[in-house]
Amino acid sequence: MMKISRRLTEIAGMVSPGTRVADIGCDHALLAAYLVKEEIALYVIGVEVSEGPYRSACRAVNELELSEKIEIRKGSGFKALLPGEVGAAVIAGMGGSTIIGILEENPVVTAGIGQLVLQPMSGEKSLRRWLTSHGWSIYSESIVAEAERFYVVMAAKQGKSMELNELEAEYGPCLIKDRHPLLIKILEKSINSMQEIIEELEKSTGEGTRKKAVELYEKLVLAKGLKEWLYTVGE
Repeated sequence: MMKISRRLTEIAGMVSPGTRVADIGCDHALLAAYLVKEEIALYVIGVEVSEGPYRSACRAVNELELSEKIEIRKGSGFKALLPGEVGAAVIAGMGGSTIIGILEENPVVTAGIGQLVLQPMSGEKSLRRWLTSHGWSIYSESIVAEAERFYVVMAAKQGKSMELNELEAEYGPCLIKDRHPLLIKILEKSINSMQEIIEELEKSTGEGTRKKAVELYEKLVLAKGLKEWLYTVGE
């Protein structure tokens, strides 16, 4: 079995077997190679916008003798794809706003994709809000701990729309429902950050600053309530 990082393994595990997959920002084509070697994907189109990673990906595919099952294209996100070429797309290692931009840049291609597997480096809340307001349903989420960092991976499919409350948008509907064991760690980090910001805001006498502190305090209460609920598992 080909060895890849825990983060990439988790991403690969969410890809529906037997599909043609686009790997946007494929870097050194490690994920693409894993998907075809493990017979998860029938075919992978790797897309890279930068010359260096593009050349590295092409070289890796040739060295692994996988050119019959992997094609590397130089281009920007979904602009490098034709409608109907793939049934699933992976976009990993980018900020949530960048991922949203890719999903919006070629609507015809996006509309023809049945599954998205996304791993944002930030902006998870905005990404979840975008997905659920554009006809996507988030049906699976996970958290990977690697190199002292937590990575959120989510899978979405087109079809039945879903609505998210504040906590679900912020921390993930599936992560909450499944009581993911690492969600506590993310909550603790978020709670500590909000407490520090509130302490700084409370030093100001400005009306706008006080209003922001109140809004953030309401989010803090929700987060603490969720953390307490998670701790009750098994009781």
